[in-house]
Amino acid sequence: MMTTPPDIESRTLRKIMWKFIPLLWCCYFALYLDRLNVSVAALTMNEDLGISPAVFGLVAGVFFWTYSLLEVPSNYVVSRVGVQVWVTRIIISWGLVTMLTAAAQGEVSLILLRLLLGAAEAGFAPAMIVLIGLWFPASKRAGAISLMAVAVLMSGFGTPLSAMIMTSTDGLLGLPGWRWMFLITGLPAVVLGFVFYKVIRNGPSEATFLDPDEKRWLITRLEADAADLGGNAAHPFLRGVLNPRVAFLVVMYILFAFSLFGFQFFIPQMLQQFGFGTNTIGWLAALPPLLAVGPMLWWSRHSDRTGERVLHYAAAAATAGLGFLIAGFSMSTPLIAMIGFCVAGIGLYTCIPIQLAIPSSFLTGAALAGGIGAINGLGNIGGYIGPQVTGIIREATGNFFTAAVFVLSASITGAAVLAVVFALWQRRPAPTAPSPVVLDPA
Repeated sequence: MMTTPPDIESRTLRKIMWKFIPLLWCCYFALYLDRLNVSVAALTMNEDLGISPAVFGLVAGVFFWTYSLLEVPSNYVVSRVGVQVWVTRIIISWGLVTMLTAAAQGEVSLILLRLLLGAAEAGFAPAMIVLIGLWFPASKRAGAISLMAVAVLMSGFGTPLSAMIMTSTDGLLGLPGWRWMFLITGLPAVVLGFVFYKVIRNGPSEATFLDPDEKRWLITRLEADAADLGGNAAHPFLRGVLNPRVAFLVVMYILFAFSLFGFQFFIPQMLQQFGFGTNTIGWLAALPPLLAVGPMLWWSRHSDRTGERVLHYAAAAATAGLGFLIAGFSMSTPLIAMIGFCVAGIGLYTCIPIQLAIPSSFLTGAALAGGIGAINGLGNIGGYIGPQVTGIIREATGNFFTAAVFVLSASITGAAVLAVVFALWQRRPAPTAPSPVVLDPA
């Protein structure tokens, strides 16, 4: 009789981590570098192209029009052709569009390029969650997602990197630094796309780096997780999209994305009003995500250990709301305002891995792809509204972004409240007969 080695779980998961996670870190870093570099470019680009704060809010947020519209269709393609091929296309195309942004001549062309970037990126983040679901047992997914999310936080280094590229290349060959910045920061994604295709596989059945016993253990474990949720056959793609709990999570994500992207796209300009130079702004804007690395990893692992997701998310979101309040009341005192922004960043970024792990507690297989696509796609409507409203409020009030920061606080605090409501919903007694649409976690 064949026995299972006692260390097979740790051995298998360690191999998977080392095989995939470093590459996913690089991809996420490139993703956020290319998505957010426009916030640094705005420090000089806005004046060059005659762009007002409200128009910049549109430029930053319009990315999410096509991103949200195409998120579910893109994830449907992932469910049909697999992560490897489709995500390779996503990565290469967003790198090329980023490089093309260097040619923007005004607000119209810049808006069109941001729409194109949203279309190019659509489906990447949900596909990464699907990838985690293909390779990691359910009890380990929040921790695995948190390791991926480290790259989101480390992309904070992209802000000073973009700033240094801008200042060091300004005037080279007669071009302003912000144009060089788009050209240079888009190139790594094109290279990474080809590396992704070479390394990533669509599941353990394709793994050549696992021993036969490790592959067998992992496939058995993943099948058991799927069976606990009713099996993949009970979870077609559209059932995930139309699940009522997914709809609730969409609303939570809209409020979260409103605050996150309103903050991310405007923090360089907030810091500029304190009188800091471009390179200093780059480093200060990197502090909130970088300081969030430790708390995010600790809180995500705590969520894995306890098996509880939603209240962990609520606590992180409430922390972000408090941080924005501190900053809002202190915008005339840069040091205290910066402390508030750091607290807000810790809360916001800690939300990410836990929020992404919630759907896998009641969906699996194709339904998980559909559900995450709907949450990330529709939820990122908040990614458009947040920067747009922040820019409009800044232009209308002219008061150091104070009112806008309070609105960011209210939005993420609302997400925390809804998370508590969702937790109460999750605790309702399970139905006596299994439902094909709404499934309570076992």
